[in-house]
Amino acid sequence: MPDTYQVERRVITGKAVRKLRQEGTIPGNIYGRHLESVAVQLSWANAREMLNDHGRNTLIELQVSDEQNSRPVVVRDIGRDAVSGELHHIDFFQVDLTRTIQASVPINFIGEAPAVQTYGGVFVRSLDVVRLEALPNEMPEAVDVLIDGLEELDQSLTIADIAIATGVTILNAEDQSIAQIARPRLEVEETEEVPEGEEGLLPEGEESEDGTGAAESNEEDGE
Repeated sequence: MPDTYQVERRVITGKAVRKLRQEGTIPGNIYGRHLESVAVQLSWANAREMLNDHGRNTLIELQVSDEQNSRPVVVRDIGRDAVSGELHHIDFFQVDLTRTIQASVPINFIGEAPAVQTYGGVFVRSLDVVRLEALPNEMPEAVDVLIDGLEELDQSLTIADIAIATGVTILNAEDQSIAQIARPRLEVEETEEVPEGEEGLLPEGEESEDGTGAAESNEEDGE
C-alpha cells in the first residue's frame, strides 16, 4: 500500500501564502483529470519527509482533513525559491489507478566500466532521465542501468539496453544513446592526422638531413 500523508484544506491564497511559509507550512494544490483543483497545505517537516522518501512520480495517498477517503496522487511539480532553493509549493496530480500515466524518471548508472580502468577511457552520460508510461502503482522511481559491460573505448549504451519491468513502457527511441566510453583526450590529440600536402614540410630556415632547406625549395619553385 502507498504511504499516506495528512494535509489540510487551504483557505489562504495569493501573496498571503508567504505568511504560511514563514510559519513552517507549505502550500500545495491537488488537481487531476476532470477534477476541480483543491488548495491544500502541510507542514514543512512532513513535506520534506515525503519528498525525501518518494520524490516525484511515486504513488502516494493524501488524506485531506475534511474528507473521508484518501486521494491517490503523484508529485507533479515542486516549486523552490530561485536563490535560496527553499521549498515553496507542491503540486499533486490525482491519478486514476486504472489509467496509465507518463513521467520522466532519472537513470541510475550502477557499477564501474572496465574500459575506464583498462584504457583510461572517460565515462560520459548522454541522458539523465528516461520517459516512461505505466499504471500509477507500477511507475518506478528510477531506472537502474549496469555499466560493467562497457569494456572497450567508443562502446556505448542505448535505450535498448535498459532492462525494464513488465507493464512499463519506455517512450524514448530505442537507438537513443544514454552513455558511452570516450577516448582519453591525450590519445585523441596524438592521433590527429596531419593535413594532406603538409607532410614532410620543414619550418622556414631549417634544413633537412641531406642539407637542402626551405630556401632551396623556394628557389626551385621560382625557376
